[in-house]
Amino acid sequence: MTGSASWTIAIGQWCFRYRNAAFPMIFALVVLLLRPSVPWGNAVLDHALIVTGAALALLGEAIRLLTIGFDYVERGGKHGQVSASRLVQAGIYAHTRNPMYLGNLLIAGGMCLVSGAPAAYLGIFPLFVFIYQAIMVTEEAYLHHKFGADYVAYCSRVPRLLPSLKGLRHTLSGTEYHWRRAIRKDLSTITGLLLGLICFPIWRTYFLYGVDAAKARVPGTLAEVAAVLVIYLILHALKKRRLLFYLPEAPEMPGVPGHLR
Repeated sequence: MTGSASWTIAIGQWCFRYRNAAFPMIFALVVLLLRPSVPWGNAVLDHALIVTGAALALLGEAIRLLTIGFDYVERGGKHGQVSASRLVQAGIYAHTRNPMYLGNLLIAGGMCLVSGAPAAYLGIFPLFVFIYQAIMVTEEAYLHHKFGADYVAYCSRVPRLLPSLKGLRHTLSGTEYHWRRAIRKDLSTITGLLLGLICFPIWRTYFLYGVDAAKARVPGTLAEVAAVLVIYLILHALKKRRLLFYLPEAPEMPGVPGHLR
């Protein structure tokens, strides 16, 4: 292993361990330090970028939900370290080896567009790309060491990140989808994404058009935030009590995939 590869893996191991904190911490920096702007003073272009960003972020979340629902994903590894007892090759993993990271990158890129802060395009999104690149290299080294020829064959069939659409219709229609598991596992991410999409506009309004314009948006924003939080608290309570999202007659068998999110 070369020195550069060793450094990449060391960075990837650190990023893997703290990856769940990356989104809130980095986007907190966006809110605190960066400032939005209207590109070239063109309001139409600005609106188009925001709509595109929201669509990309929602697409990223949809990919996450598809991935979790079609094959079980253990998100934390063991003690914050990459770990796997089996190599997942089914579901969305039959089309891309890193569907969860693809979803995360779409969410990150989409939210950068929604923020309208040029520094986010040039600095924050490339940072996310670097983080996930390092994590993928780290996971690949681990999986290659553990699964050997099986993992090499898997890599030869399935692209690393950008998905292959071959056979996707069969995956979506011919495989059982566990929607309860998808919502249960990704409830916090869904909630955080919705709150970001709701709150970024008022942040933009404050810096672009002033306090009075932002104040005018406060009642509507608060109502939307309250609605999202109420739904989250209800679903979270059902989750804690093992209601709605669990099937007592058909309990899920725990599994650990080759890719841990």
